[in-house]
Amino acid sequence: MPARDKAAIAALAKASRTGLITVEAAAGVLGISPPAASARLARLVRSGWAARVRRGLYLILPLEAQPGQKVTSEDPWVLARELFSPCYVGGWSAAEYWGLTEQLFRTTLVVTAAAVRRGKASFLGNEFRLYLVDPNRLAEGVVDVWRGNERVPVSSRERTLVDCLDAPELCGGVRHLAQLLREYADGGKKNIPCLLSVAEKCASGAGWKRLGFLSELLWPKEAAVQPVALKHISAGNARLDPAVHQRGRLRKRWRLWLNVDLHEFTPGEGQTTT
Repeated sequence: MPARDKAAIAALAKASRTGLITVEAAAGVLGISPPAASARLARLVRSGWAARVRRGLYLILPLEAQPGQKVTSEDPWVLARELFSPCYVGGWSAAEYWGLTEQLFRTTLVVTAAAVRRGKASFLGNEFRLYLVDPNRLAEGVVDVWRGNERVPVSSRERTLVDCLDAPELCGGVRHLAQLLREYADGGKKNIPCLLSVAEKCASGAGWKRLGFLSELLWPKEAAVQPVALKHISAGNARLDPAVHQRGRLRKRWRLWLNVDLHEFTPGEGQTTT
């Protein structure tokens, strides 16, 4: 390897964020123009010492790596932050992080306001499921967590639940959502005032319907939830699980079609249609 390239790799790896670096950042590190940095990075890609993630973003291999080896990102969360900002890690990925589920998902779920064209993406061997929202929905109930030496935004427990109440697909469906809500109550981290506060700012009318019904089903002793939910439910009827096309029975109190059987959670509870 030419000494110039070796020095460049060392400098770029030191300045990168878990190996990831933009053309603009590389130009600053190397003291050259962005076009020259782009050409230098392209040469490193051809020689197997870097990988192009997307236009303007590269992954630098450490000097101890073998050139041309299979390139992967150390942490898909950090990669997601670089690829899809403004964004946060949410849904089933956040639920797993907060210990609300033991189910493991290979795909990282990212809530983003970036201009993405598709709901799925694959980079450096990592699979991402993208859920597009307006930028003004990215702040409430989102916290930064450490991933190694990097901070990545992730939805809090309460924001994760509110997002999944609005769109159960974010956690794999309403049956898994019911499991998350039960674990939230049983795991010692329940904070109903915080949950209601986040819901006040973020939940849709359909989300309030699901929260009212599921809290009645799963948290019968949490009497404070249902009156608040009833004040926020919207007109019209929604499906308990939007991904299930059949309507099922109508729960008039919550204007909700019970199109998924949840009897195993609290047998006999919440099955009436009045």
